[in-house]
Amino acid sequence: MKYIIMCGGEYDEFKTPKQLSVINGEPIVMRTIRLLVNNGVKSKDIYISSNNPTFDHCSVKRLEHNNNFIENKQGYWLDAFYPTKEPVTYIFGDVYFTDEAINKIVNYKTDKNVLFGTSDAKNEQHENWGEPFAYIVNDTETFFKGINKVKNLYDKGKTKRHPIVWELYRYLHNLDINIQTITEDYICIDDGTMDIDSPEELEEMNKKLKGV
Repeated sequence: MKYIIMCGGEYDEFKTPKQLSVINGEPIVMRTIRLLVNNGVKSKDIYISSNNPTFDHCSVKRLEHNNNFIENKQGYWLDAFYPTKEPVTYIFGDVYFTDEAINKIVNYKTDKNVLFGTSDAKNEQHENWGEPFAYIVNDTETFFKGINKVKNLYDKGKTKRHPIVWELYRYLHNLDINIQTITEDYICIDDGTMDIDSPEELEEMNKKLKGV
């Protein structure tokens, strides 16, 4: 199994790629790499997907692909998924993972496509959309056909917002693409793992870990 840490896209709120933001003295993406290795993943099986050469200094191979996403300006968020025909686990690069969360993802046994994220994806903090953390993809053909279909639906005005992983997940499960629903192929992680969306959340996490 390959592990691809998704570090693409541009976000105006961050002066540097947000996946390189430092939490507790360590860049987020470097922590993720370290935890993957600590949980038995060989470094040769870990990759970073990004068109930014800044990530060349992160000790694993960087993969470039057609992803020109700039938040609220251009491109498709779904292009964050590096195209591959082999089974892969996509790790979201802007997530501060606990060791327990990475262990759960690495050791989860499945032959399906399985999404990991916050509790049942129906919580007030995340406006009923939830926060995805990782996606195990075994059926890559269906997965990437789904991405193209969802992008097409967005272009036709069939989605209520710019589609991200939730719209893709629901499409792949034959659910209403605009109504938040989960199935048995959604695995909850509620252990302090946190997606970092803004400098304020970055500061909040640093304060939390320092006991401030």
